[in-house]
Formats: sequence, structure tokens, C-alpha cells
Amino acid sequence: MVTNTRNFLRRFVSFKAKARKGETVRVQDKEGEFLFTAASPRQSLLGAARGKIVFHDDLTKPTLPNESWKPSL
Repeated sequence: MVTNTRNFLRRFVSFKAKARKGETVRVQDKEGEFLFTAASPRQSLLGAARGKIVFHDDLTKPTLPNESWKPSL
């Protein structure tokens, strides 16, 4: 959908609803054209990483015995 800046500001609520449905709104002015689209934010870091991080070990148990762990400062 193509509109100008004035109509975009007047009917912002309807254009926002169209963007949520997946449409791209093109706003034209004297200097150029702007695209208005919706971006869906991730709900959590776990949701953003789902399917991208793989654990090969059991992380509920210590990985080193206490005597092997020596921090250095």
C-alpha cells in the first residue's frame, strides 16, 4: 500500500493494523520513500535460541571436581 505522510499520520492506527497483518506500507514524501512494517519481538531469550543451541552434556552436574577448579585473578 502506498500513501503520503499526511494520510499516514491521520490514519496511523489503520496502517499499524495492516502492518501487523503482514502488509508493507510505503510512505512517500518529497525526499523519498519509507517502508512501514511490523517486527515481532521475541518473548524470551530461550524462545529466541530455541532450535539453535544444542546441549551435549548434562548441565545439572558439576563439570569439574572441586579440587580441579582453581580460579586465577
